[in-house]
Amino acid sequence: MKNNKQKTTRLSSLKKGKVKRIGFFERIGLKIAGYADGKRNLPRDGASGWMSPHLDKEIRSYDEFASQMWGRLQVEEEEDYARLGELMDSIAHTKSLLDEAKATLDGAETKEKSTDNSRKKGESKLTDAQVAARRSNERAKRLAPLKGRVSSLESKLTSEIDEFSQLRNKIIEDNNSTRMICNRVRDHIYQRLDIYWNAALRKHSDKANMPVIPCIEVASHSEAVYMEPHKILMQKTEMFSKELSSDEEIKEEAA
Repeated sequence: MKNNKQKTTRLSSLKKGKVKRIGFFERIGLKIAGYADGKRNLPRDGASGWMSPHLDKEIRSYDEFASQMWGRLQVEEEEDYARLGELMDSIAHTKSLLDEAKATLDGAETKEKSTDNSRKKGESKLTDAQVAARRSNERAKRLAPLKGRVSSLESKLTSEIDEFSQLRNKIIEDNNSTRMICNRVRDHIYQRLDIYWNAALRKHSDKANMPVIPCIEVASHSEAVYMEPHKILMQKTEMFSKELSSDEEIKEEAA
């Protein structure tokens, strides 16, 4: 329930976080801030380039927003990442058991082909067809437990592979949607910086030396921090997924 609520909030942010034109009142506020700072000779050229408290606030607001988004996603996906690792181990184990079960069944079927098909005591009055049917039913009963195990393991493997694929796709989709949200908000902030900068440039006493556009990078390390503990796992899931696809292609060709 908690994770569903977090996902709903994130998807809502995706809709609201789209790049859109700066609204009238938002534009007025940015221009006023730019004019006021320009009169005070802000932004000023320093060690980190042309900067002002307003610009610093805009940059930090994006970093805070991105940190919140990736932090929420970490909470939302924590159990999913753990389950993904468990599924890879379980699928590998189930495949091993299935191969063993199939080999045992094949051996048993080969052995059954060489079993005695002659009449048994009390079957003298039966027709050849009836005797053959009895021997066939007896072989089927002996093989039934082995076939049942193979069928059970095949069903389990299919279920695990489906869950693995769905969970992996969900995680990738959630990561991409969060990245899109952050990129849209970042692009919107770049629009805000342009309006503020143009306003400040008009009133600045050192406008001749100021860049025409703000040479400022709006960035956050939150995504890298989020991805770091999951990077190796996702690389493994990529290779694992390719192996599963390859196995499926081999089965289809054999069929």
